Amino acid sequence: MNTLERASATIAADLHARYASLFDHSEAIRGHVMEQVSEWTVTAKSALRVEFPHAAHVATLAKWRAQLQLPSIALDDGRAAVKDFVAFCEAVRHPGNGEFWSKQFTAREHGSALAHKLAGDPAISARLLLQEWQKRLDQVCAEWEMREIAARRAALMAQLDALLQMLQQLQERLQALGLDTGLLLDLSKGTLRPQDIQQFERWARYLAQDPGIQKICDLLGRMRQIELSERIERVKSTALVHTTLPDINSREEIVGIRFGRDIEHALPSELALLADPETALLFDLKYVESALMCFDMQGMREVAEHVEIEEERSVTEADKQGPMVICIDTSGSMQGTPETVAKAVALFLAARARKEKRACYLINFSDTIDTLDLGAEVGMGALLGFLQMSFHGGTEAAPALEHALDTMEQDTYQNADLLVVSDFIMSGLPQRALARIEARRLDGNRFHSLVVGEMAMRHRLRTHFDNEWVVDPCAGMIHELVSFERKMRTPAPALV
Repeated sequence: MNTLERASATIAADLHARYASLFDHSEAIRGHVMEQVSEWTVTAKSALRVEFPHAAHVATLAKWRAQLQLPSIALDDGRAAVKDFVAFCEAVRHPGNGEFWSKQFTAREHGSALAHKLAGDPAISARLLLQEWQKRLDQVCAEWEMREIAARRAALMAQLDALLQMLQQLQERLQALGLDTGLLLDLSKGTLRPQDIQQFERWARYLAQDPGIQKICDLLGRMRQIELSERIERVKSTALVHTTLPDINSREEIVGIRFGRDIEHALPSELALLADPETALLFDLKYVESALMCFDMQGMREVAEHVEIEEERSVTEADKQGPMVICIDTSGSMQGTPETVAKAVALFLAARARKEKRACYLINFSDTIDTLDLGAEVGMGALLGFLQMSFHGGTEAAPALEHALDTMEQDTYQNADLLVVSDFIMSGLPQRALARIEARRLDGNRFHSLVVGEMAMRHRLRTHFDNEWVVDPCAGMIHELVSFERKMRTPAPALV
């Protein structure tokens, strides 16, 4: 395993040790992190190969390695190689010892004995020079790689730490709200930016810190549950039955008297015949004929066997929990806290729908609309991107309701519940939309409204919704919530 592979393994082990609970809870997060580490390994490997600052010296060494391997080496080539070697040493701030190496290729030009003593075979000197050069180059390359890998590793760890810490905080928020964090944290369905998670965490924090919103979200999340019915059905099942049976091979207790020749079980009256020589002959005769009266002994054993039984069971029909269609008002009048409330509620309900495997369709509306079908297994990034959109124009609810009604006519969204989250500062709905609402209500659809704010109390479309709740985001108060809870306790059909 090379240095880069060891660094990758260390990163993966370190992250797993520090965020074990997060990884164990969500395989998607683990897969995303491992994918990031793998991509980092490939990128770092390519960068180490391309960005090595001493590539020119590597090429120079390769050139001299080919040239100085010739049988006959010119002293001028040796001196030129020494010059390049010294330049390399200066560049990497290593001692070059240039005077020593220069003498290896100049000593033969002088006639002194000392010069001849210092002189050596140019081929040997060249080989030693190349070995020293390669040694220095390998050392420099290793040191640079270690520094570069350490820097890149620190950058990756900082990036993943920031991401995982936010996900951990988000996990705590969602767990506090009773939601499964694995539902929307599907990082494999697109790139999730840290700012997306921050936005998600902000909405989740708002939900966690506002008891009123939590309560209404919980009630909204239980849409259709009061319509659950029970039926009795006969079902066959297999049960384990234990039966006690006699065991003739066991001698646990006396159950009677029998004729036999078991002396150990013979009655005392029979054994008394042996006390007199004259009656002993009778005992022998009875023994031969197996006519001794003996205690009858037997035991009991427990046998377990599977038998098929038929019984009546009460079965709850939960298939009436239909899909959700949520219309979110993002007009200019909703800007600020009302829009935050609306999107936090939408986020909670979308998460609840995913948890209960219910189809969910989101509609953002102002003077135009935008839609997102969560039934297509979209990831968290797409959901957050959708919720972050704001039109800030006028409020035109009719196009959103028309589109929602069209959606309810599809097979996937039949028997769906519609929730409109708005401040309802708008004009009245066209008669065509109201007629379609009544028609869909007869087909089993339900229509609900969540009014954010108190400014439009006189303009609410109260008569067109099966249930309506009013939330004051500033005071944290919810009106008509008690009425809604009372309806839930009655057998009359109600809500979503």
